[in-house]
Amino acid sequence: MKKSLRLFAVLSTVAIGAASMALFAGCDTDTPEVTITYEFNGAEYEVEYVLSRKGAPQTVQHFIELADAGYYDGTVIHDYQNSGVFLYGGAYTYNAEGDLEEKDYWTELRNYEKENDFTFTQTVFAQGKDIAQYLSEAGGYVAGGESYTAESAKVPLYTLHGEFSGNGVTPNSKSYSHNKQGILAMAYTDKGTDSTTVRTVRSDGGANNNNEEEQDGDHYRTNCATSIFYTFTGEARTDLDKTNTAFGVTQDYAQMKELLDAISDYEGTLEDSDGDGSVFTETSRVLANQYDPIDLVRNAKIYVEYNVPVQPVTIKSVKVTKY
Repeated sequence: MKKSLRLFAVLSTVAIGAASMALFAGCDTDTPEVTITYEFNGAEYEVEYVLSRKGAPQTVQHFIELADAGYYDGTVIHDYQNSGVFLYGGAYTYNAEGDLEEKDYWTELRNYEKENDFTFTQTVFAQGKDIAQYLSEAGGYVAGGESYTAESAKVPLYTLHGEFSGNGVTPNSKSYSHNKQGILAMAYTDKGTDSTTVRTVRSDGGANNNNEEEQDGDHYRTNCATSIFYTFTGEARTDLDKTNTAFGVTQDYAQMKELLDAISDYEGTLEDSDGDGSVFTETSRVLANQYDPIDLVRNAKIYVEYNVPVQPVTIKSVKVTKY
């Protein structure tokens, strides 16, 4: 990364509250760029992505802030679906026993704010009564220097307003689609049948273009993205545009192909002991939402199954190279 960009990254991590937006405002481009360095079997693979700020402005801001905070560094690809058509990452590490361990997203971000005098951009808010138990368990909820209780009407959740058509957002000419290989998109965990609604801040003028930046009554399950993202390597799945925000794409898909080829070569050295053909991954049943602040979601004890690589694919770093 160039010296000037490194300096900007340092400045952005010590910005105060709304000043973080001001820092971005002076240097923003329509097409920010990030480099994700994957580590697999002793080798590193740098994959460069270009993001669409106009196509998914809040998602791009969110991803850049997490990258600058170093949140993604050291996380792993925890779900390698359909032989690498989907590479899900950004939320898990491995513990000492070699098992998946979910990062406590909410606590880590709040602690980062305290330690760095920084405020993450907030786009989703809950009523205190919906996270009353979490507020109690957390021993006091402070976000961006403000304190919140069960009586608070608007509590920041650190989750992301879903910028996709299934959430009432109309794509524009700069929006990416799952119509090509190398798409970068935000992912979600299963929230079950929970019908909790939240208040959202929108960048598209609100539902029916009513020009309201905020609106109440949006479903939490479509406004609950945290840090989980995936790279899509299939040919075309435009149906996913209805449920997930595609906000970036590889600048040179050959870079991603190098990683996929290395995985394929490694898989060729493994024996199919189970006889089911899936030698590179093992199915792991994991408790989802264990740190989720919404009481009903966290207490639902929802389990999900991941296809976990038998040889770790680590996200060594996510670096912003152009803002």
